[in-house]
Amino acid sequence: MIINLAGFNIDKNLIDKLPEGTIATPETISAAYARISRDPRDVPDLRAEAREQVKKARRSNKAIVFGMSHHSVAEHAYFNFDILKISRLALEELEARRIGCAYTEKSQRYITLQGDFVLPAEFNDKDRKRFKDLIRLQNNFYLQNLKKLTDFQFASHPKLAEQALNSAKKGTSDKMNRAKNTLEGWAKEDARYALSLATEAQLGLSFNARTLEHAIRIMRYSRLTECREMAQKLFAVTKDVAPSLIILTDPAEFRKAFKSDLQDDNFKFTRSQLRKYVTSLLETNIGEFTVKLPEILQKDHEKLIRSSDIDLNITAAVIHSNSRISIETAFKLAAVILSDKNSSRKFFAEILQYITAYDSLPREFELSGNLIYELVVSASNFAQLKRHRLLTLLAQDYDTELGITVPASIAAIGIQDKLEEICHYSVDLYNEFLPRYDKAAEYCLTNAHRRRVLISANPRELYHFSRLREDAHAQWDIKKTAGNMLELARKAAPLSFSLSGGKDQFQNIRKL
Repeated sequence: MIINLAGFNIDKNLIDKLPEGTIATPETISAAYARISRDPRDVPDLRAEAREQVKKARRSNKAIVFGMSHHSVAEHAYFNFDILKISRLALEELEARRIGCAYTEKSQRYITLQGDFVLPAEFNDKDRKRFKDLIRLQNNFYLQNLKKLTDFQFASHPKLAEQALNSAKKGTSDKMNRAKNTLEGWAKEDARYALSLATEAQLGLSFNARTLEHAIRIMRYSRLTECREMAQKLFAVTKDVAPSLIILTDPAEFRKAFKSDLQDDNFKFTRSQLRKYVTSLLETNIGEFTVKLPEILQKDHEKLIRSSDIDLNITAAVIHSNSRISIETAFKLAAVILSDKNSSRKFFAEILQYITAYDSLPREFELSGNLIYELVVSASNFAQLKRHRLLTLLAQDYDTELGITVPASIAAIGIQDKLEEICHYSVDLYNEFLPRYDKAAEYCLTNAHRRRVLISANPRELYHFSRLREDAHAQWDIKKTAGNMLELARKAAPLSFSLSGGKDQFQNIRKL
């Protein structure tokens, strides 16, 4: 495997030409942008200061990204990687990241493969030989049948074949002959079905720093040696470039910065423990399935599951993804587990035992179905709410009939009447402008004015929202909204939301 750092926001070859002594790092972008919220200077000035004072920028990042949990600041820093000699199997794990990333692969559809493959480090010498024999058979099928499949495509699509022939007669190169490439591509994409997941791939990869950090942490404990090696190489080529943004990948640096040990148990143990736990549940309960299933519709291999029970859905999803049983069997076992208070609590305690305040919930929490809320929020509240990009958020226009949100401090110092007077005047002007200017009339309104918002979110995203917005550092308006939302969520699915709450209260919540 080869991993080259191709650049960070600009090409690495250009970075290497900077004057000697220049510290080139995307950390300065993150540090400068992080200061926008509290520093009145113009953004170019903030960037200039960050470039000139890299050590200060790095200290700032550590404090803001990790100390204050504003991880989104790390998303401004992007890294570009050339990755070569990686297997298709390892590629699946690498590309499991969905946010803050971009991938462009060498395609098995468009490029004729030559039999290159990755030899797994896990295999002993004897098995490597047997594995090579298998690869040879697979590759021979591909190479020996590719022409036959190509001829078949030409014969099956005579009009396209004729276009390919005419283009060739006119002197069009093979590379530019679109009809020919289409027919050959169809053949290649069918021939590739015989190829091993060990087949070599290469790709251009871009991660922002937050996604990079998560990828390194999770792949460091992969079941594949290849992915563990990949995690180490990604860390090695970026640790000196942007140490302040990937600190959660470095136990020594984390301890130095925060005087506590980095907790990686979620990444290290959760998946392996769940596989063992689900296996034991299946062995113990396999004969006890006498429960009603949710409605399941099926056509061929495709099934549609209809269930609105959040705790049941998450339990079934965990069982399904950590076993090889059907979804029907998973739901049956889930229902057995949830029928008893002790077993249900034990199950969710097992799922969440390694979760820390810094960790996301397992992906299974996305498969429960969404919770749908209607909120009435101030403009100030909405300004923060809209930053949660994985929520489905549908906002109405501002509605002056909904009144205003008055901060307790304004009421406490006796100036609520003045705020209300300003808001009344704002509404008068808004009402006058609305028939003439439609949406633009909202410019007259204040941060105190309100609107209705419809939100849909799965439990995994709601946990993230809860950690950030129920925390002691959260602004009071959105904190109140978050508290009410999660109280309702806990009533709807008490097991699934048993660890929800702000980061500052996490240890206390854990003890309950």
